[in-house]
Amino acid sequence: MNAAPDMLPPLPPSPAPVAAPSFVLPGNIVENVRFLAGRVEEVALCFFENAACLAYTEQDLPPDLRDLPLRWHVHLPFDLPWPEKASAAACRPALDAVQRLLEKIAPLSPRCAVLHAPNAPTEVRQELLRHASRFWHEYHDMPLLLENTYNCDVLELGEGFLEETELGFCLDVGHLLGYGQDALRTSALPSRAALLHWSAPCGRDAHAALTRLTDEELVLLRELMPRLSAQVVHLLEIFRWRALEESLPVLARLRTYMA
Repeated sequence: MNAAPDMLPPLPPSPAPVAAPSFVLPGNIVENVRFLAGRVEEVALCFFENAACLAYTEQDLPPDLRDLPLRWHVHLPFDLPWPEKASAAACRPALDAVQRLLEKIAPLSPRCAVLHAPNAPTEVRQELLRHASRFWHEYHDMPLLLENTYNCDVLELGEGFLEETELGFCLDVGHLLGYGQDALRTSALPSRAALLHWSAPCGRDAHAALTRLTDEELVLLRELMPRLSAQVVHLLEIFRWRALEESLPVLARLRTYMA
């Protein structure tokens, strides 16, 4: 008989931070993060849906979470109310929502936040992100990281855009492989990643265990690993604990290829 999840032994210390999402078991945030404490070093708070997360109360995010032996970062919602026209005033509802969400987790002192680029034509997307960056740096010291997604590989924003806006980069390996983002893979951008999202795409974006990576994908990843920073945090963005746990040895083997 398999052990119940709360009877699993803690994982041994890893050579550099490994993170898990705040949903790996059926249950609420509190149940998940208390389960994860001692098993990983960091938790990504999955604030994926704007309205649902704005409705969180102290019951969902109690003050004693800050006493857990965990570091934290946050993934901002996919569905922020970005405007069609990129004026500063039009951006305020989206940016105000971000501010309200961050106030809910201020006691946890998250070390960074991850953002998907708005779904818009490239020029509009650039302007929206410039407004977001100005707002962000006015109110926050922690880094804001742009993630490569199915419709924006971040590279398309242009050479020097991240430097201009003082935005960081989160490399989603599952998206890189699943959406065939070869230009990004061979660019200099992966070396700038402060955070890696790990999962097997299984053809698209399945967020499956790393044991399901294909031989071809493993070859590409072994070539990529030496170009990554030794300080990068590795988030296993897999939403079932068993699948996440079985991915740990695969990740450990891949990390032996890092410079």
